Amino acid sequence: MSIEVTILYIVWSFTTFLLLLIPSHHYRNASISFLFQQFSAWFLGILVVQWNLIEYPVRELAAVNRTSFTFEFFAYPVVGIFFNYFYPTNPSLKKKFLYYSLFSTAITIPEYLLEKYTDLIHYVQWHWIVTWVSIFATLFILRGFYEWYFKKDLQHS
Repeated sequence: MSIEVTILYIVWSFTTFLLLLIPSHHYRNASISFLFQQFSAWFLGILVVQWNLIEYPVRELAAVNRTSFTFEFFAYPVVGIFFNYFYPTNPSLKKKFLYYSLFSTAITIPEYLLEKYTDLIHYVQWHWIVTWVSIFATLFILRGFYEWYFKKDLQHS
């Protein structure tokens, strides 16, 4: 088994474990976060590979999809769940920026290392800074959607 396949198994195992940690009373919110993030990651992932900005030499469902199924359909949407779950209440602008930056950095560093040392991802015309900014932006959009969708619930908490 290659290192790439081993990494994919580890990511799937760890991400599945994280899903098991979600409290049952948060399933509705988690589902909305997951599905919205899955859609945005899938849409942007398709564009990025179609424009030959990134390649995924080793990937699942290679005959069907040129994107990273693990990242865009499972791991990143789960990150979106926890991003919203732990989002600080009434944060200042500085605290919001730091929170978004923490999540963006926590995803960008492993991706950069995977790009540098494995065949899971290859930057063609891409840079880690673009990854960081795109993650920051998609988390920002996710939070905006989440607050809009759960407006009544958030006002009562």
